[in-house]
Amino acid sequence: MRSERRKAAKRKARKRFFVFLLLTIIAIAVVVFQDSIGSVLALIGNMQKPMNPTKPPVNSTKAPVSTTSPPVITPKPTPVDTEPPVIEGEPFQVIYIGNTASYRSYVTVSDNMDKNVKLDIDSSKVLLHQEGKYTVIYTAADKAGNTTVKEVEIRVEPKPAELIEKEKVEAAADQILEEIIKPEMTPREKARAIYNWVRMNIYYDGNYQNNTDWVKAASDGFRNRRGDCYVYFGTAKALLNQVEISNMDIVKKGGGHYWSLVDLGEGWYHYDTTPRKTGGEFFMLTDAEITKYSKEIGKGSHVWNIDEYPATPLE
Repeated sequence: MRSERRKAAKRKARKRFFVFLLLTIIAIAVVVFQDSIGSVLALIGNMQKPMNPTKPPVNSTKAPVSTTSPPVITPKPTPVDTEPPVIEGEPFQVIYIGNTASYRSYVTVSDNMDKNVKLDIDSSKVLLHQEGKYTVIYTAADKAGNTTVKEVEIRVEPKPAELIEKEKVEAAADQILEEIIKPEMTPREKARAIYNWVRMNIYYDGNYQNNTDWVKAASDGFRNRRGDCYVYFGTAKALLNQVEISNMDIVKKGGGHYWSLVDLGEGWYHYDTTPRKTGGEFFMLTDAEITKYSKEIGKGSHVWNIDEYPATPLE
């Protein structure tokens, strides 16, 4: 009997152990999966609710119907263009034999309504190689069909001797500049190279008779390489012009000497290529510097009407 009771006690103890173990596992599962269990319970609760969605209230109030008629827009009448274009200005009326002509330059066309007026130029009867008078016909038409015709007389003439001489001087200057000017030079370096060339390549000759035509003086300087201060001045001027250095002619008060004022972008300075027996260099001098030389050494070599020329910088 005792053995039976022991066996029954053991079975009861095992049963309690397994119940305890099962409860422990369930408790752990609840803790671990509590979020998922909550979601499942919420889903089950929603499924049990009646499916009666609430409809939004219907607004039975109707929008008021406008009884006002829209305004009537009367289109503006299209203006009628009856005014013809206007041709203004004229091209160069004198063309030298051998030169090209620009008939469109200095001619403008305008219209009261049309912004882009067509301009036709008929120069078919102009003979640029033959002296004579010719007619160039300008015709302007706007979009409305209004037309203006203007005739301009063009004269083809032989090139004046002084102009031919100037072109020769420019060609001679260009030839010299090719030898003494480099592309990388600054304006000051170019002015210095020109100054040195004129000083070293022209011989002073006080018997020169021209002091009114600087082009001729430059021509004589390039060709003969001799002359007085006017030749030095004219030759330097021709070279300065070709390298586009601003220069201004300056004349001694009472005459007798000629030199230049030069602006390299920093103001006007005195620029005199003529050598003097008393020495001195006159490259980019201020008013004070050249006046001091004139008073102390040059015996009045550089005296000018100061009010007629721009003042130089102080230094």
